[in-house]
Amino acid sequence: MLSGSALDQLARTCSLQWFLGREVKADAPASTAQGFGNVVHVLADEVASGGTPADLAALMERLEGVWEGLAFDAPWKSRQEKDSARAALERFLRWHVTARGEGREAVGSEHGFDVTLEAGEYAIRIRGSMDRVERDAQGRAYVVDFKTGRAKPSGADVERHPQLAVYQLAVREGAADGLLGADGAESGAAEPGGAELVHLRLGATRREGGDEMPAVQRQDPPDGDWAGELLAEAAGRVLDERFAPSTGAHCGNCAFRSACSAQPEGRHVVE
Repeated sequence: MLSGSALDQLARTCSLQWFLGREVKADAPASTAQGFGNVVHVLADEVASGGTPADLAALMERLEGVWEGLAFDAPWKSRQEKDSARAALERFLRWHVTARGEGREAVGSEHGFDVTLEAGEYAIRIRGSMDRVERDAQGRAYVVDFKTGRAKPSGADVERHPQLAVYQLAVREGAADGLLGADGAESGAAEPGGAELVHLRLGATRREGGDEMPAVQRQDPPDGDWAGELLAEAAGRVLDERFAPSTGAHCGNCAFRSACSAQPEGRHVVE
């Protein structure tokens, strides 16, 4: 059984990192960055589900109630991150209103799914949660994934982004049928209408609304079988236990450098 984020790690980032974190469960304790992301995701879900008004003052009141629970190295860091959280929530609210103006209607938030996808010789069970599902003007399912990191992938990487692609393949297998109802699934499973990454920490370009709007990167519905090939590759690595390290920008924030044969400090340990 895999998730969309697991596919990203296994097929495109580093399979050793996935193995140590998910199977050995050697992950370090949750960081403040993860806490930041969790809080923003919860508040975005509350707005989408109607539990909290789409109002900055209301969101900041909710934020104040949980912020002290996050551990920061210094008071100045806590203040800095709270300012960043406020900016992220402001961007979310503007995006939330604008997305509705583009003919999309929110129909699900933190939507869990569990489907089986065929990929080559494998039948792979995919389980996960979609941050937000919307119905577009054509009645298709449009998946949104909120990001709260400080970096974003290149345009070319988004076109072949494994996590977004898995969400869209899951839609084809019925993952969003219960949300779209009969209109979206009259002739079988609902059709995917695309997916996007919404970077709440990062402002958009001037042409796309400026810093007050989040940077958004869109992926069209997958064409061809590249997503299925990625799934098959990931499944093969897990079944064959092929967890080789892959170096890249992700190494800078990896918790397993001291146990990685691709890093000088880890080479001494494994050799």
